[in-house]
Amino acid sequence: MTHEILTIGSCTLDCIINIKDILRFELLEEENVKKYTAIEYSKKLNVENLRFIPGGSAANIAADCAMVNLKSAYIGMIGKDFSAKMCLADLGSRGVDIDHINQTDEDKTAFSVILKSGWGKDRSILAYKGANDLITPSDIDEDLFKNVKAFAWTSLTRENSCKAIEKCIDLTNKYGGKVYAAPSMSIIKNSPKWVHKLIGKSDVLSLNYEEATALTGKKNNASILKDLFRKDLEKISITDGSDGSIISDGKTIINSGVYKVSIKDTTGSGDAFMSGIITSDLKNYSLEKSSKFASAFGAFEAMEIGVREGIPNNFDEIDKFIEENELDQVISELK
Repeated sequence: MTHEILTIGSCTLDCIINIKDILRFELLEEENVKKYTAIEYSKKLNVENLRFIPGGSAANIAADCAMVNLKSAYIGMIGKDFSAKMCLADLGSRGVDIDHINQTDEDKTAFSVILKSGWGKDRSILAYKGANDLITPSDIDEDLFKNVKAFAWTSLTRENSCKAIEKCIDLTNKYGGKVYAAPSMSIIKNSPKWVHKLIGKSDVLSLNYEEATALTGKKNNASILKDLFRKDLEKISITDGSDGSIISDGKTIINSGVYKVSIKDTTGSGDAFMSGIITSDLKNYSLEKSSKFASAFGAFEAMEIGVREGIPNNFDEIDKFIEENELDQVISELK
């Protein structure tokens, strides 16, 4: 089977917990304000709602792209537990090729506990990488890459798993595909050497604002972009929740707001944004339309509860949404 899109990285079962009876406080450290979610010691708190939802950035991107009828496959390592069964069933039901997922007895499938409070988009995540990080270069099949158009990687943190990502990047470059990087805080904090090396071998980079500041040490968007473009990237996007996004090709920078839609759940919206960028590139869209298209992908995801929900199964519906809904954009030169 020939694939247009391959992904590697996290495949996780998310346990989403809605809870009101939880504390939030802020600490001022020099000029920075840090926010904390807290549970009072030795207290039993009541949970309002509990959901198990397959997620993980790399798996989400593969699923989002498959749902718009692009041929996608996820490469990864999971366990042999109930979480694995749910993850495999969900990916398969959305049209993702799951034949390149290995299962192991050495560890459990990656698992995340997501605490959602009543404070808007605020959430705290307890993430266990589990079997995801057990993948090695020997698990990567070169034949899979011979006709691939796009390869996207997300966070893995161990030496061998990062080498597996590097092998995938090298194979994508060998066969003329484009490499998309979507590193999260886990690899930025835990494997700084590898995150810079892998980004340096990539073509397109997508981050949220927190990840971008942690990666560069800069806070101003223009300074962040200038720093990252030194890595010879073709395109960079930075999302910032309700404050919208920026996307740049190193010359032009497009600042976009967000579509005015009814937000139900922002979980997975960043991955949907990256999926929108990948599909835009495959359609050869302009930078301006790519920004609108990626923002629309994120909006569709946020309008439904759960991850991988709400994405239309055809491009016409997305184009119609873009035509009928206004998106504030400011286009300027990156100086």
